[in-house]
Amino acid sequence: MSDTSNATSACCERVAQRMFPGLALGIAVLFSPTIATAEQATTLKLVTGDHYAPFSDQNLPEGGLATHLVTYLFEQMKQPVNVDVLSWTEGYQAALNGDYAGTFPYIQSQERLAGFLFSEPLFTVSSFAYVDQSSTINARRPEDLAGLTLCLPEGFAHGFVLNELVQSGAITRITPPDLPSCFAMLQSGEADFVKINRYVARELLRNAGVPHSAIRALSFPVETLSMHFIAPRNQAGSAALIATLNQALAELQRDNEYARFIDDYLSIIYPRQIPSSSVP
Repeated sequence: MSDTSNATSACCERVAQRMFPGLALGIAVLFSPTIATAEQATTLKLVTGDHYAPFSDQNLPEGGLATHLVTYLFEQMKQPVNVDVLSWTEGYQAALNGDYAGTFPYIQSQERLAGFLFSEPLFTVSSFAYVDQSSTINARRPEDLAGLTLCLPEGFAHGFVLNELVQSGAITRITPPDLPSCFAMLQSGEADFVKINRYVARELLRNAGVPHSAIRALSFPVETLSMHFIAPRNQAGSAALIATLNQALAELQRDNEYARFIDDYLSIIYPRQIPSSSVP
């Protein structure tokens, strides 16, 4: 067996250990006395969306990287969870109504901060403005996108950087039901650009059978965003839930274990090359 095969095998074994709790070695996490044991704890209901690969997608192992990470963190907390998948709009509203203890992964916006408590970042990624390959758009900073039409699905936040431009009407936003529709509208000329991170763009194009050469990313990152687990502010247990999740996440981030966790998962999705989060 080659060195490459050995490395791949070892990587798969590490991912398998985490994907199947019975095989996982686990990580020691210090918990507050208020956290019940697995036998005593009530199963928490969580919700996420779909078609946001590699972070949340029912067609990926464990439902996507974010679902894999959140489920793993709760396992370390000895807290059983059940994760439902709804449309992003439905899941967000259901969590806000208290039908779920939390939802993920979400970037911050003023509206969301008003209704939810946010965990420490689960992921930090750079978002780029993607245009059709034939487009003559050559913006060099977010302000240069004024006068253009942005496509982002319903329920997706355009982020703090673009917020003023969208709110003032300098950028027109259209909201189809999903991201594949946005890339179709990009190619048809109905939209000028789509703002998304490279991980998601790569998966969308691959799943749609569209070559990466059909679109191009503008040279600058529109913004660097963090993705979070969020819990409704109006629920009594949300603050404690976020605090304990943060503690489990901090434990995972010690000794570079978090980076290994992410790389092990992405090596399954991208067996040849893991894409950079900061380069389009």
